[in-house]
Amino acid sequence: MKGPFVRYFMTEDGYFDYAASAPPFPEALKRFEEVSLREFGNPSSSHAGGQEARKTLDAVRKAFLARTGFADGTLVLTSGATEANNLVIRGVLDANPDGRLVLAADAHPSAWFAKELYPKRTDILEPGPDGRIAADRPAALLSRKTALVSILHAGNETGVIQDVKALGAVCAKAGVKLHVDGVQALGRIPVTLSELPFSFYTFSAHKFGGPRGVGGVIIRDAALRAQIAGGGQEKGLRGGTENVAGLAAALTALDLSTRSVETEGPRLRRLASLVADEIRASIPGVLVNSSPDGVPGLVSVSVPDLIGEEIVVEMNLRGFAVSAGSACGSGRMEPSRPVMAMGRTRAQALGTVRISMGRFTTEDAARRLAVALRQVVEKQKALA
Repeated sequence: MKGPFVRYFMTEDGYFDYAASAPPFPEALKRFEEVSLREFGNPSSSHAGGQEARKTLDAVRKAFLARTGFADGTLVLTSGATEANNLVIRGVLDANPDGRLVLAADAHPSAWFAKELYPKRTDILEPGPDGRIAADRPAALLSRKTALVSILHAGNETGVIQDVKALGAVCAKAGVKLHVDGVQALGRIPVTLSELPFSFYTFSAHKFGGPRGVGGVIIRDAALRAQIAGGGQEKGLRGGTENVAGLAAALTALDLSTRSVETEGPRLRRLASLVADEIRASIPGVLVNSSPDGVPGLVSVSVPDLIGEEIVVEMNLRGFAVSAGSACGSGRMEPSRPVMAMGRTRAQALGTVRISMGRFTTEDAARRLAVALRQVVEKQKALA
């Protein structure tokens, strides 16, 4: 199947950055257009056009929750996962001025901000060398003041899948709310939210083939303090006119991606194993950070003493889109925080590259990518 990438890359199947953003399903875009043109009224308006939009919004919201396996939940719409994570963390801590936060060391930047915003109220939850958080690890950090524990369902850099059931059971026993960042999980691995003991579950539609600018918080039983004022929408938790078409398109994408998990999951795991094996065999000293049972199609590798971002630039010139674990901050390259949390050194973590595959990735492209990565590493080591 051909992908929509030929205008950007030398090879039309050179896109290996699905974890950053998945190509939208055409059916989702069609649904977005249909709803935008037909139900453009403001759902808060009392006239017929507004009420028709409200009716559609309510129906789509109900169907979306049902598709996640949690029909009894509450869905608060946001502009994406960054806002959703901010709403949960700020909303809980602002509502509990003396409360403390237990934050996973591999948290996405949209949650990691809390370490800077609430430095004296935040405790860091470290994973083991394999990236997983042991079920007994949170207990040592929990106290009567703990208001929230925040973890990733699946790591955005490493693809490591956490045991949410076990971690949630520890939090529930202590009477502590659990926030699960499900951005890399929903629509990519089997997820039935009714089986997971969380208080808040956040997601972003463009990660599973929906439109950008659509995300949300699925709430089980906990209270939040709104972070965007100016309207009573979303049960008073998020002001602003609701994105009816966006949620409708997200539902279409979630339905398509969820239905393909059983077939695509095994295929992408095979491709990931192929890529990881090829890289191990051809690049001396390379470290593989991801695991075979992680998010399907995601491979994280670290090449010691090289810079991930420089590898990414060279791979792009060769027609392959991958991403780096390192990031530029304060004028210098910073190593991947999630990879360092696994025990890697700074020199190792700086050379981190993430390869993430999806529905348009072919075996031939995966093999060509592994060859290109070897060539890039050899070139950069020769120049070092």
